[in-house]
Formats: sequence, C-alpha cells, structure tokens
Amino acid sequence: MDGVRFILGIHAHQPVGNLPEVFTGVYRRAYVPFLDVLSEFPQIPFALHYSGVLFDWLEAAHPEFLDRLAGFVARGQVELLTGGYYEPILAAIPDADKVGQIQRMTAYLSRRFGVRPRGMWLAERVWEPHLAKPIAEAGVEYVILDDNHFKAAGQPDAALTGHFITEEQGTSLALFPISQRLRYLIPFREPAETVAYLRERAALAPGGVAVMADDAEKFGGWPGTHDWVYVRGWLKRFLQALQENADWLRFTTFSQALADPPRGRIYLPTTSYTEMTEWALPAQAAIAFEEARATVDALPGAEGLRPFLRGGFWRNFLTKYPEANTLHKKMLRVSRRVHALPQRSRRRAAALPALWRGQCNDAYWHGVFGGLYLPHLRHAAFHHLIRAEQALETARAAGRVRIEALDWDNDGAVEVLLESPHLALVVEPARGGSVVELDARAKAFNLGNTFSRRPEAYHRKVATLPRREGEGAATIHEERGAKEAGLADLLYYDAYRRGNYVDHWLPADATLPDLAKRGGSTGLALSAYEIRVGRTGTLPLLDLEGKEQRGDASLRVRKRFRLAPDVARLAVDYRLEPEGIEAPSRFGVELNLAFYMGPPPDRFVEINGERPADPSFFAVAEATEVREVRIVDAWLGLAAHLGLEPPATLWYCPVQTISQSESGYERVAQQITLLPHWPLGGSEGAAVLRMVLTIESWEAAGG
Repeated sequence: MDGVRFILGIHAHQPVGNLPEVFTGVYRRAYVPFLDVLSEFPQIPFALHYSGVLFDWLEAAHPEFLDRLAGFVARGQVELLTGGYYEPILAAIPDADKVGQIQRMTAYLSRRFGVRPRGMWLAERVWEPHLAKPIAEAGVEYVILDDNHFKAAGQPDAALTGHFITEEQGTSLALFPISQRLRYLIPFREPAETVAYLRERAALAPGGVAVMADDAEKFGGWPGTHDWVYVRGWLKRFLQALQENADWLRFTTFSQALADPPRGRIYLPTTSYTEMTEWALPAQAAIAFEEARATVDALPGAEGLRPFLRGGFWRNFLTKYPEANTLHKKMLRVSRRVHALPQRSRRRAAALPALWRGQCNDAYWHGVFGGLYLPHLRHAAFHHLIRAEQALETARAAGRVRIEALDWDNDGAVEVLLESPHLALVVEPARGGSVVELDARAKAFNLGNTFSRRPEAYHRKVATLPRREGEGAATIHEERGAKEAGLADLLYYDAYRRGNYVDHWLPADATLPDLAKRGGSTGLALSAYEIRVGRTGTLPLLDLEGKEQRGDASLRVRKRFRLAPDVARLAVDYRLEPEGIEAPSRFGVELNLAFYMGPPPDRFVEINGERPADPSFFAVAEATEVREVRIVDAWLGLAAHLGLEPPATLWYCPVQTISQSESGYERVAQQITLLPHWPLGGSEGAAVLRMVLTIESWEAAGG
C-alpha cells in the first residue's frame, strides 16, 4: 500500500475545581467551533476523548452538545476513547482506582453513546510498565503514547509506523506512538508544512501509520489560537489540504489500524512526553538539562542523540513539591479506607465518586500550566477527599477525637493525625512540630493548603518582556513573558515549608519586611520535635518538645495540641524555657491560613473586634496588644478566630508565588501569614502562651 495512513486524535479536559468562566470560555472558543468545522468534513474521521470532568459539566450545562456528538459517533466519523474518568495520573493511584475509573468511563460512553470504546487516552501520557496489566484488565485494547516513549526504548523514528505490543505478567496491551513533530506543527504552522511532513513519512514507510493526538484546547482555548484556528481559518484550510491529497494520504482510525500486524513487542521505560520529563526535575537539574539539550542540539547527528537525553519522570513532582506529596498521601489514605469496605457497602458507594474527583491530576504537578500553583485546584482536590472521608464515617464517630501516629507521607518520619468531627490536622514533628493539614470539615476546606515559595528553572526568564499581540498563534512551549511588570522583584524563596504553628526564635532586629520576603528564622522550624501522646479524661493530647541552641544560649519549646470534640476548636499551649538569653529577642508562632485570597468587602481581617485601616488579606501590617484576630471569607462562609494569651504584637502579610502559565509568568496569592510574637527572656519575657483557634462556618454563596 502506497502513501500514509493518518490518524487524528483530540483530547479535551478541564480540571476538577476550575473556574466556571473557564469552562464556559473554552466551550465557546474551542469545543463548539471544532465540531462546527468537523461537521463540514464528514469524510475525515477523528478519535475524540473528553474527560469525565467535562462530561459531568456538559451533561449539566450543555446536553445538546453531547446529543450532537452522538450524531458524529453514530455515523462513524468519531471514535470515542475511554480513560480514567476524572483524568488521574494512572500510575499514581491504587490499582483498584485505576480499574474503577476506566470502567466508569467505559460504562458512561456505552450508556450515553451506545458504543464500547476499545482504546484509551492516558492522562499526560505518564507511562510506567506495570500499567499494562490493570489497563487491560479494565477492558482496554490499546493506549496512545508519545514517540518519545518508543525512542527511549531504542526504536528509531523510521520504525514508528504502527502499533506495538507490550505485556505485564503475561497480560498484553497495544501501544500507538504519537508524533511529536505533528504535535508541534498542528495547528501552529501552515497546513502545507504538515502535508509535506506526511509526504516524507509516506516515502519513509509506504502504507505506514502517522498519529497526531493532542489537546483540544490548542484549537481555540490557548492564547491566540481561536483567532488563528477559526477566524483566520486554519482548521478549514488544514482539513481541505488533507482532502486534496487523498490520493496518497488516507484517513483511518485507531481501531482500523489495530487490525494490522503489530510492529513488534516492546517494553517502554517510565516516561511521558518530552516536556514533562523536564518539568519534573528540580530547578537546578532542569536548568542543567536545558543546557545539555542545547549542547546536544548543536552536535552533528543531534536527531539521533536526543532520545538518549532524558529528564525526570512524573513521580519526581512528589519530591519536588512537598505540597503535592501531602495531597497525594492523603488521597492514598482515603483510598485505602474506601476499598477496605465491602463492595456492596453504601458508605463505599457514597465515598468513591468523591475519592475519584480528588484524584484529578492537575493539582498534583506543575508544568507550563498553573496546576499545583493554583490554590483553587488544590482546594478542590482536598475538598473532595475530605467529603470522601466524611462519607465513610458512622454515627459512632460523633463527639470523638481520634489520634494516630504513623508515617503518613512515607518520608521515614512519623506524622500525627488529630481528628474530630469538626476539625482535622496533620502534624509533622520532624519539621518543627508544624501543621501541614488543617481541615475545616463543615466546609470540607483545608486551611492548611499552603504553598511555599521556591526556585523554578523558568524564574531566570521572568523579566522577559510580554509577547506582542498580533504575532499569530504560538505553542504554549514558546516564551510568552511576564503578564505584568516587576515580577522579577517579587522572587523570594522560603527556607522552610509554610505550615501552621511554625515556631520561631526571632532576633531583636527581625522586621515585618523580613517576614514578607523570607519568612521567620529557620532554627526551630527545621528542628525535629519529640512527641508524646497522652490523654486528659477521654480526650487525647499531643505534646511536642523542641530545642534550639545558639552558642551559650538556648530555647526549649514545649507545645500541647488539644482538639475539642464538640466544636471546631484547637487549643495550643506553649511553655518556653530560655536559658542564657541576654540579647533582646522574641518568640513567634507562624500561621499560614490558606483562604481564597481576594479583596474586601468579601474577605477581610479583624483585630480585637475591629477592622484595621486596611483590612485586606494583601496588607503588610503590624498591630500591637492583639488579643484576637479574625480572618473572614464571607463569600465562602468561613472564618478563623485566633485568641492570644497574653496579648501579642502581630505581623501579617500575604504569601505570593511567581509561576508560569499558558499565558505567561504570573503572581498567585497563596495564603495570609500571621506571626504573633512576644518578648523572650528577661523579666518581661513570656513563659506561658495560649493560642485558641476557632473555626466558624455558615451558609454562603461560595459554599
């Protein structure tokens, strides 16, 4: 057979918890006009994948879109792909959830469209060899991956002309390679360039298969692409160009190509598309990788060398970002509890959908999109995981406080879970006895969903000027510059994780700007605290003890966590034992409360029952003789009231990160920092402190 067979695949997805206006905007700019154009070319088949997040939204907001899509399926123009329903990174979730999520998607497609899909879209094409078995056991015959996967296994580009077979423990699965070259050509270059490349493939391997499968959002959703793809007519011109070359360029589908003999057996390494392997590296390693790639590109025969220059793989995000690991390990805890229940359990059935929503991949990593840096995506993941936990609870849990010490996050050190029906917290004794999760359970909202400022490989490019309008469509991997001036001046980094109840022995010359730029001191914040679990009556207590030594001076800190059983209240009592402290200094306790950051009047600060001159979460301010501070999100219907005894000097400020997105470098407000502090040592030094945090909640527009 002469010519080349061409498969076009499109994947559409929006994260769980994304803003309503984002769903609506991309629906109008990308999803609808794409089907409009596709309807004009009934001879050209497509493989389409929509995530379950989108199917849920479309069923509620635009069922007519799904009815229209069903028409494409019925006439054979569209082959639907299954996948993990809520678009998880399949390798990162338990096997029971892998199979369950795929089967849920397959069942939905069968019910809604009357077809049983044979193939699957793998989220972010994150492949690990063990995946073949659970994917096949879920009823999938083939998966689409990047040519990068195959080249990393030693296959030359000329061999990537059809599907291969892999297996795990004797269970087989077919794998199709996606052309990176086609991903970069479509839709960013003139159609003639794609046709010319396909002609090269036809000459290289007559009758072979070429695959382009990529995000639907690049056809109208990414910056500049709607004008290029639809207003300026790229998509119509592209499909017309394909038809004009139909004498040698034949259209096919994955299921049709699956009838071919496989190109051979293959075992792929752990990898993803090329860009992901770079993003997963720590900042300095990513810079070195970029430099190494530039060096290789300058060498003769670079094309043949590139496959052997490999970055990290997806799981590296769980070490690069401790916040991602906290979320991931909570998800695993919840999953274990869910699947420990009998299959027919009502509580299990109620918890599963929330668990699976909490596995949506976007909040667990960061690349060219905001991802993990976007608080609303992290909040959504935590929200659903907390709701899953609540669905598992029985009436016997009412009025009880539970405590459990275990290595929750698999770092070799014990964490402590302290939980009531109203409030739940995870304490890390190995890192200053700080709190890394603080769940207001009435709202299923993690006030400990904080984010620390850290170097990123792209930070050295933040001063780049914004890309000028009118330059046509560009791939999101091209430099887009900063979305506002001055971002480079806001690049500050934290030396410790921004949690809650982070203790600081502050020097006398510490200032509020120091807190805003660098945080507090690191001695106690990075120290390992000893723990002891006790009881007072029926209520558990958590005691922690840490010490910092500075020359001949030292400070021993004892703190006790006590959680109320009947209200959302946490009391933390401190005993300070300074020795040899002669120079004036202060003791501070840092809290980072991850409210949705926004301006008044919906969100504001109250101090001693009154709003200060600037009540904004974004104020950088000091107050003295503070007995109580209240942080309020009236839109969400949530407030945190912190009582201080004795009264303290209070510093407060926002924490803002600088991250990249598909539209450029941007600042993102993560949380509000509170640092009450007291004199330390001498006759005026504080020895006994009490901090009482009470969470208030009420019905409101936002939740």
